[in-house]
Amino acid sequence: MPIDTETIADTIRQALGLGSIRPSREELVATDEALRGHVALLLVEARRITSPHPPDRYRLDRITKHMAFSLGKGILSAYAEVPQRARDCQWLLAYYTASRGEYRPCRAASAALPEAPTAGRQA
Repeated sequence: MPIDTETIADTIRQALGLGSIRPSREELVATDEALRGHVALLLVEARRITSPHPPDRYRLDRITKHMAFSLGKGILSAYAEVPQRARDCQWLLAYYTASRGEYRPCRAASAALPEAPTAGRQA
């Protein structure tokens, strides 16, 4: 089954964007479930890929252990867990795409950075 990197990237963006709003518990649960599916696929691929630059085994083990824990009952734990799972998924996706020669840095993040103020600056 091919891995849909665009869908995974969209889920990651959505999950990381939840920090700027107050999502419901149901939204957090749905996002976490989607991320869990993506992470599971990417973990299998990360362990399967033979590369001259293997992934960080410590981080792979930490992500694997983190997958064993559920989202938790409280909203605060969900606010913390979903972005962490998104960052884990982001790291795995970057490794997967780089190993296939498909890595493209996200342009949206750098485009969203404000420019330095120029008022009062002389050339």
